[in-house]
Amino acid sequence: MNLIKAFVDNPVKVTVGALLVAIFGGIAMFSMPKQLTPEVETPMVMVSTRWPGASPQEIEREIILEQEEQLKSVEGMIKMSSTCRNSSGEIELEFAVGTNLQEAVVQVSSRLQQVRQYPVDAQEPVIETRSTSDSSIARLVLSARPPTVEAIREFAEKHPSLREELEYVASAMNSALRVYRLREVFKQHGKKGRAMRLVFYAIYTVDYSQYIDIEDF
Repeated sequence: MNLIKAFVDNPVKVTVGALLVAIFGGIAMFSMPKQLTPEVETPMVMVSTRWPGASPQEIEREIILEQEEQLKSVEGMIKMSSTCRNSSGEIELEFAVGTNLQEAVVQVSSRLQQVRQYPVDAQEPVIETRSTSDSSIARLVLSARPPTVEAIREFAEKHPSLREELEYVASAMNSALRVYRLREVFKQHGKKGRAMRLVFYAIYTVDYSQYIDIEDF
């Protein structure tokens, strides 16, 4: 009641106070930066490991789980997530805002060295730094359709000189391994490089007759 009585007894002061609040409020409203989605950069570290020809399940069992076991004790980390796909796996580590990324990378590298062992064909992990502002709104991945066993063997029947190499490719347990073996055979053929290049493109096309000339073999 005393506060209300003071306002009634001092109308000029109340009016001046209200005007000051309105003026400074208007200045603040127009000068304050505004964004629909404010940019808050969260430091992140990405660990990528490639194992050519391996399935997502193999990547997870033989690599990702081992790495996560070591990385879960990295200081300052607030979130860890992983993704497995054919021939590669990624672990994303999210740190508290203000974390020194260089120190975080050193810690991550040190912990990865504690992983007991990797599969024979697996490549060394690659460590990258990024922030949430680097994240894409959407990702578009384009890749060739993996060759089927039937397509490889059908082509091998028409070209007996390449049957042994293509049978090795066709015996792979999954499509990712078939693609990997096909590329390896292609790399190893030296003088037959032109022939294998034609095979590589032929198997990846529906109508391969227009790309292949038997005289090339």
